[in-house]
Amino acid sequence: METKKVQNLEKLFIKALNDRIFSCAALAFSKRNNNGYERFMEYYGLAQLKPVKKRLLGNCFFDLASLSKVLSTVPILLSLFEKGVLKPETRLEKIFSDCPEDKRKITIKELMSHNSGLISHREYFYELISMPEENRKEYLLKQILDEKILSKNRDKHCYSDLGFMLLGFIIEKITGKNIDEISSSFIYTPLKLQEHLKFPKYSNKDTDTYVDTGKCVWSKKQLLGIVHDDNCRALGGVAGHAGLFGTLPGVLSFCEQLLDQWKGRAHHPAYANKLLQETLKRVGDSTWTMGFDMVSDQVSSAGKYFSRKSIGHLGFTGTSFWIDPEKECIAVLLTNRVYYGSDNWKIKQFRPVLHDLLME
Repeated sequence: METKKVQNLEKLFIKALNDRIFSCAALAFSKRNNNGYERFMEYYGLAQLKPVKKRLLGNCFFDLASLSKVLSTVPILLSLFEKGVLKPETRLEKIFSDCPEDKRKITIKELMSHNSGLISHREYFYELISMPEENRKEYLLKQILDEKILSKNRDKHCYSDLGFMLLGFIIEKITGKNIDEISSSFIYTPLKLQEHLKFPKYSNKDTDTYVDTGKCVWSKKQLLGIVHDDNCRALGGVAGHAGLFGTLPGVLSFCEQLLDQWKGRAHHPAYANKLLQETLKRVGDSTWTMGFDMVSDQVSSAGKYFSRKSIGHLGFTGTSFWIDPEKECIAVLLTNRVYYGSDNWKIKQFRPVLHDLLME
């Protein structure tokens, strides 16, 4: 990347740090050429400010928040499709014998593409933390299945954490294993990324460095290697919608793998390229594929230069990535914008400015 652009990026991030958009940020931009990928990676700010200041480095783990949906839950589902254990068209009535009538016809595909009719978010953790840990998953599953459907019109898309929580329960019911175990063994280990993408359960707290995302509102503990999402934290840090932590090189490498499979240049032993390619197709006239966000015709966090076929995802903690299959480039931004409060949304204006600067 040319010197002037690097300097402009540094100015942009210094201003963002001064404006308290986040206390640290990791940026990666990768462009495919004939010999592979040309990468640019840079780190800004402090991973931890208290009790001692720790500089952000390449081995620091970010709470990826909802990137867990597409970097963990979706690949696992693809592996189950590959084995024939599940299909995108599989209905909830085939999985849960006591499924309420209004949800019996909901399919895996509808859950993945956010048009199941389930509400976006619900603060279940208040009830969860008051009961024994061993009872929490069963209770939450029942609560989600008992939720009122927002719309019976499956053409309407509503981004839903509940849908991916439910997908996490489905995965664990079908396989008899936890999501973290499946992700590590079957998704990340074949790519040699198990040390860069993992749930806290598999972390070495003595050597791994975590980016601070603030303080837990109910335990008052500092969230270092502890997931920021309250519902996921109440479940022990592993869920279908959140819980995954990752380094910048880890997220970027996985995105490069996705792009290479999309283009047919690489494969993953857990699922075929054709399955992934089908998953990355736009669903109806929405801005969603089966799991991934797409560039909208209106204002997009991707800015104005990513092609309309690009896929990506945002995370509540201030994380994101975008993959452009036409220009064959990838942008990854990892931050801890929630460090200054969950209602700190200054990053909404920051993201498109950054992506335009990278893509111009």
